Amino acid sequence: MGRKSRFYISVILLMTLSIPVVYSDVIHVMVQGDTLYSLARRYGVSLEEILKKNAIADPSGLSVGTRLLIPGDEAPEASSRTNIQPELYTVRKGDTYYGIAREHNIDVDGLLSLNSREANRVLRVGETLVVSGTGKKPEPEITARPAQYAATARVNNVPWWPVAGYKQPLDGKLVGVAIEADPLSYVHAVAGGNVVWTGPYRGFGHVVLVDSNGYIYLYGGNEDLFVNVGQTIATGSRIGRLGSSGPDGGKQDMIFSVFREGIPVSPDDAPRG
Repeated sequence: MGRKSRFYISVILLMTLSIPVVYSDVIHVMVQGDTLYSLARRYGVSLEEILKKNAIADPSGLSVGTRLLIPGDEAPEASSRTNIQPELYTVRKGDTYYGIAREHNIDVDGLLSLNSREANRVLRVGETLVVSGTGKKPEPEITARPAQYAATARVNNVPWWPVAGYKQPLDGKLVGVAIEADPLSYVHAVAGGNVVWTGPYRGFGHVVLVDSNGYIYLYGGNEDLFVNVGQTIATGSRIGRLGSSGPDGGKQDMIFSVFREGIPVSPDDAPRG
């Protein structure tokens, strides 16, 4: 195995170390707007795997509050931030929609909407209702950041940065930044070089590694790729594109890291051009 091959493998291993692994299936409680297709995309598994795991023969029978097992040996990276689990309530004798809504500080129309039902549907003792955790999607992270952070973290000067958006340091052992960008944003090369590796990587979407004069540039979070291994690309080239929406229906995270001889380099200081 050559020196460069070992180096590329070391970069991939660094990516592996940065992903928090939980060796169990994920339990997802269906909320308003969920579909099996959207869940498959969110968790990075196939629709067939979800159907098989839950022994589902007729997907049309699924409703709000249904608990699903999502197969796989690790939870999705973004799930802890974007997948807010709903609060469930078990109907007791004497309950009414009005009483349940009042107890949980929501209106009756909201309660009915959360559970996709009409007011004339009779409540049954022991059935489960969703009483919170949906109805409002969490605000995009951009609005939660302090003004001074947003002012300094916004990057617009593509291709100095791969995409325009808000950047913040990556969590975990992989040194780099996550750039929160608009859906379907094109990812650009910040430095010309040779494409040395491409492919899907769990937790990072489709990844591209570009060797530019000994620096390895990692572009992750892509849904589509426009380059192939062995191809020589110029600065500013479109190398990929993010998906149509993030896990919460909002913006997407693009992952950007740089290495030199196996040592992480600050993306702010890495050579451009």
